Amino acid sequence: MTTKSETLPIEDDDFESVFKRVSKKTAKKMKSKKIGIYVSNHKMVFSLLLALVVVFLWSIIKMTLMNSSFEKQTAELKTSYESQMNTMTIQHLTLTSKTLALAVRSELTRNNKEQVNQFFMSIIKEPGIKKIEFVDAKTSKVLLSTDKKDEGAVYPNQVALMTDETIQFTNNSVLNIVSPVMGLNNKLGVLVMEYKK
Repeated sequence: MTTKSETLPIEDDDFESVFKRVSKKTAKKMKSKKIGIYVSNHKMVFSLLLALVVVFLWSIIKMTLMNSSFEKQTAELKTSYESQMNTMTIQHLTLTSKTLALAVRSELTRNNKEQVNQFFMSIIKEPGIKKIEFVDAKTSKVLLSTDKKDEGAVYPNQVALMTDETIQFTNNSVLNIVSPVMGLNNKLGVLVMEYKK
């Protein structure tokens, strides 16, 4: 039997190039065999390294999911808290307005406007309260106000003047609380508090 190497004449230059190619291939095979042998001899180490990589990746994914869940819960809590605070603020201001309306009624029946002004000046110092006005029910004019330039002007919201109970409405992001001030037999006017955060 004859092989190809016997049938073909090999020159020295060809022999060296063939030897280099063959030695490179065998070197690669030997190298891959050495790596395979090394890995097979150290199975436990590589198994632990693989497990470590898997646990690391899992922990990163888990932390990312937890962060997004935490941010979502935080946003929900913040929204809920702000909503509850707004509700409590409106309730507090409504109660304050009703109480102030009773005090204003008491002083106006004695025609003591100076005391009403002192009430207004005391309450206007509270955070968020921008203006307090007393509007006459008959003339729709502002009789007393913390902003003196408004006194004598006609109150623009005629619907609010007709109320017989405390109401709230928002106008240009300002919360208006309107409480009626009732006399013994008639309505004296309305008390308007403006609140802005």
